[in-house]
Amino acid sequence: MKVLGFNSIPINTTLSTLSHFQLFHFPPLHNPSSSNNFTISGRKKLVLRAQNLGYKSEEQPVIDLMDSEKEVMELNRNLYQNIEPYGTGFLKVSDIHTIYWEQSGNPSGHPVVFLHGGPGGGTAPSNRRFFDPDFYRIILFDQRGSGKSTPHACLEENTTQHLIDDIEKLREHLEIPEWQVFGGSWGSTLALAYSQAHPDKVTGMVLRGIFLVRKKEIDWFYEGGAAAIYPDAWEPFRDLIPENERGSFLHAYEKRLNSDDLETQYAAARAWTKWEMMTAHLLPNEENIKRGDDDKFSLAFARIENHYFVNQGFFPRDSFLLDNVDKIRHINTTIVQGRYDVCCPMMSAWELHKVWPEADFKVVPDAGHSANEPGIAAELVAANERLKNIIKKTGL
Repeated sequence: MKVLGFNSIPINTTLSTLSHFQLFHFPPLHNPSSSNNFTISGRKKLVLRAQNLGYKSEEQPVIDLMDSEKEVMELNRNLYQNIEPYGTGFLKVSDIHTIYWEQSGNPSGHPVVFLHGGPGGGTAPSNRRFFDPDFYRIILFDQRGSGKSTPHACLEENTTQHLIDDIEKLREHLEIPEWQVFGGSWGSTLALAYSQAHPDKVTGMVLRGIFLVRKKEIDWFYEGGAAAIYPDAWEPFRDLIPENERGSFLHAYEKRLNSDDLETQYAAARAWTKWEMMTAHLLPNEENIKRGDDDKFSLAFARIENHYFVNQGFFPRDSFLLDNVDKIRHINTTIVQGRYDVCCPMMSAWELHKVWPEADFKVVPDAGHSANEPGIAAELVAANERLKNIIKKTGL
């Protein structure tokens, strides 16, 4: 059977498992809100994808297509206003570590936990703006050694499993039975790892800038691959390391970030952090780049990132997160990926999409890595709005 003029796309005639179609715009967009101008025209600029959610009616998919398109067009895609937390605190999660947490939005709302990137990046007030504060109970926390958590930049007892355990301790501390999970970059890694460990505690997920901590991803960004696109930003990162140590920049930086000399640590941390900040946006963002001048932020960011990457994210094998998708296949999830993401190239999001086609997959054609780029921010807000609507409809 052919559908709505898409003559090159065969669809099973029973349509027994077809629920809705998703349309992706791949040419550059200059207005972030324009990505919800979906049309059913069969133009070459659109790609049609069917998603399996178990519909049984043969006529229902066309109706759902119209309803789905209408819903997408009506979704809010603008960041919400700045808000302040209504509660903050510190939770002692081990003999060494204490993590900072905060809550904002609706105290009786649907809980959502924000997992920041890095690792080591910490949270920021702007992170609250992706969520409707009237609907969501918004929980932010700084992972071990990051942000306001103590001890600062500490690597001891700091592994992925420790962070997964911390998320559970925080959920129990806040007396939350289950929650939505939101994470980008390293936050997407942690969101996948947490949900695979505790799938019964996750009501839905929004993932951005997929990072699976595989060797090819690490080598791309830290061993010279991304230098082909940003040679000017790469040279200061490269030149801090003597030529005889450049066989592995990861280990060369590990040596300096763990030096007994604090200034050696700071110099390495600044170079490491500026390299990432200079490549995080499709268009240069000076405010973001200046974060590399903040020694306190850079030290935690660089030391903790390097610690995790040298240890392959503390996963038993490269394909661990992809291999365990079956554990979370049932969870309503949206994957948002910038087409020109240099930090976390689209190959990882694409490979996750291939093994998890049930998840919505949104490619933002005019964006890089940062959640703060207009097109990505719009898709992240819209993804939360979709989950909000599902929760309202199902009463979960």
